[in-house]
Amino acid sequence: MTPARPRVAIDAHTIGRRATGNETYVVGLLRGLHARSDVEAVALVDDGIEAWFGGEQRFLRSRSPIPRLMRDLAHPRRAWSADLLHVQYVRPTRCDAPVVTTIHDISFEHFPATFTRRSRLRMHLTIPWSARRSAAVVTGSEFSRQDLIATYGLQPERVSVTPYAPDQRFRPLSADGVKQRLNRFGLPAGYLLCVGNLQPRKNIRRLVEAYAGLRSDLRPPLVIVGQAGWRYRDIYDAIRKHGLTRSVHFTGFVDIDELVALYGGAAAFAYPSLYEGFGLPVIEALACGVPTLASNRSSIPEVAGDAALLVDPDSVEAIRAGLERVLSDETLRAKLAVAGPRRAAQFSWARCAEATVACYLRALG
Repeated sequence: MTPARPRVAIDAHTIGRRATGNETYVVGLLRGLHARSDVEAVALVDDGIEAWFGGEQRFLRSRSPIPRLMRDLAHPRRAWSADLLHVQYVRPTRCDAPVVTTIHDISFEHFPATFTRRSRLRMHLTIPWSARRSAAVVTGSEFSRQDLIATYGLQPERVSVTPYAPDQRFRPLSADGVKQRLNRFGLPAGYLLCVGNLQPRKNIRRLVEAYAGLRSDLRPPLVIVGQAGWRYRDIYDAIRKHGLTRSVHFTGFVDIDELVALYGGAAAFAYPSLYEGFGLPVIEALACGVPTLASNRSSIPEVAGDAALLVDPDSVEAIRAGLERVLSDETLRAKLAVAGPRRAAQFSWARCAEATVACYLRALG
């Protein structure tokens, strides 16, 4: 019998680990669920971490993945009186309650060369198995849903779309508000911004090549926000090759308030990723009203709608031409600045939580 108000244990170990999109997702979902009266969410976090969503939280005993999956998450019913367990990507091999698994994307299946051999092997062993063994799978876009169904042969009714959203702090800022927050970085407003961990799938090397091809009078500083991931040396090689070491700035990881300011100070935002299950930086940039250039692949057209200029991410020339337009075409810039916040307003964590609760009920039913 399905409980009237299911109690769901949510694996939130990514909170506090700078896990970028995975952390943003679980925090947004927890806040959305906490605002509802038809579900009781319990955040399972690392010892000493605050979940920042206002609801109940419990501490996991281990920070390591294998003990967490084999021991900590194996008995949610017994340990936390939970009716359901919700995890990201990988479920426990054994569990005393039904499991819902969020799989944001399966880029490793389509772009294996952009991953290390070790991580690719680990994902091949765990993610397809988890998708097939979970009571339900959720993901952020219809593109990703269809990809999961086609790649793993999942029953369509077992895979649901729960669209993600920008945090409410992502919004257009006043010029004074931007200037005050940018002092830490020593940056004047008017740069070209890219947000994403340094790894091949984000396609930052081609962005640098395209940026190098811009006319000097139409080439503002390029600011790249994100942590060093893997196989990123070619980005630095391209910067040195084109003599751009003084023009390209890396900030590393930044907190959300700093990121809002960096969006607000940008003349344009560029996101030529090769593959995304949703693409949170795109919806964040749109919410901030930044004229946006993005890839025309995977989920990005679904998320951006008509609020961004979309280009072929495999073509350096297409990216360059797109950058030139989004930096110089004042009519296009004004159109995108208005369309962005309007498009982003269609996405909310309340909507994500609503779709997720419906998935919980189907999994329990």
